[in-house]
Amino acid sequence: MIGRLACRIDVLRRAAACMGLGLVVLLVLFGVTLAMPVETWRTGQQFSGPLPVLAPSELPAAPGRIWVDADPACGEGARVDPDDCLAIWYLMGLGDVTIAGVSTVFGNAPLKATDTVTRELMTRLRPTHGLVPVYRGAEAPLPESGAGTDAERGLLAALAEDELTVVALGPLTNVAAALQARPDLHGNVQKIVAVMGRRPGHIFHPAEGAGGGTLFGHGPVFRDFNVVQDPDALRVVLNLDIPLVLIPYEVARDVEVDEEALGHIAASGTAGRWVAERARPWLTYWKTDIGRDGFYPFDLMAAMFVAEPTRFACAGVHVELRRDRTVFFPFSRMPALLIEPLASGHHGSHPGTLYCHGLQGDPQPLGLGGVVARTTGDPDMRRERALGR
Repeated sequence: MIGRLACRIDVLRRAAACMGLGLVVLLVLFGVTLAMPVETWRTGQQFSGPLPVLAPSELPAAPGRIWVDADPACGEGARVDPDDCLAIWYLMGLGDVTIAGVSTVFGNAPLKATDTVTRELMTRLRPTHGLVPVYRGAEAPLPESGAGTDAERGLLAALAEDELTVVALGPLTNVAAALQARPDLHGNVQKIVAVMGRRPGHIFHPAEGAGGGTLFGHGPVFRDFNVVQDPDALRVVLNLDIPLVLIPYEVARDVEVDEEALGHIAASGTAGRWVAERARPWLTYWKTDIGRDGFYPFDLMAAMFVAEPTRFACAGVHVELRRDRTVFFPFSRMPALLIEPLASGHHGSHPGTLYCHGLQGDPQPLGLGGVVARTTGDPDMRRERALGR
């Protein structure tokens, strides 16, 4: 009996040793794979070839009246992006755009935090930019939350007054709930500008072989956050006959906000200083873990589109909400808003969905009143550092 037990223990030890060795081998192979200078690994892109670019006359005009739906959480953690705060700060400085209201939604942080941060920012903006009402919105995805919130009522009241463009910086929960409640007001939505969407096979991989990030310069991989947070709300919006403008990760790669940019933003006044201070931990994270000198300002790009749509290279596209089987696990299991170019025979001055995949024109400041430096090299890897006002 004792001999058989000892034999079994020996077998288990050998099996454990083999498993341990196998795990070490797999880790080494994984590390070697990450270290390989493969372009797809480095950029996260499997697609190839440029997308078409619509002429400036085919793009929607800059709106005169907007509604901002956002999930600001700047300052709520070192790995929480400040882009919503930057976008709201930027939009409030546009003299020719009226902001009918700002609604808050869960996303970058729980609703309690995003609502509090929004109100703090708007309080600091009020002395120079006036009062803009803030409406508390959904604390969870559809169908658990969304209906009957102050955000829904506020957006519907604003739509009942006049036409506007919805600038959606977070999950589409508030927007979907409001539009489901009042189909008769859909005609007053000029368009929805949403921060989401990607091409099949594109993983959001901001290190892109910069060399200074973790995991052999690969750094972290990001999700298409606003899609993943509430795909049911996105499905509602896609089924509506409302023009949609997608501002994806892809275009945010053309701009970097660095320490110099934050310095200019801080010098703009009390609100800018508050936003810049809360953005610095995120910048530090990008420097240390991702290996870049600045961060991509995802939501700020949507605000820039509102101000200067003709600066963007946009294509008319077909969109589909589904899983992307061309990418690796766990991203292959996540809902994805995937785009495909419209067929070459498509004609029309204003396609139903636009995918704005890059910037075009001279490297001038995107309404920030500062300096922009563009890097040289592959146009697909172009960078601009937008320096604040």
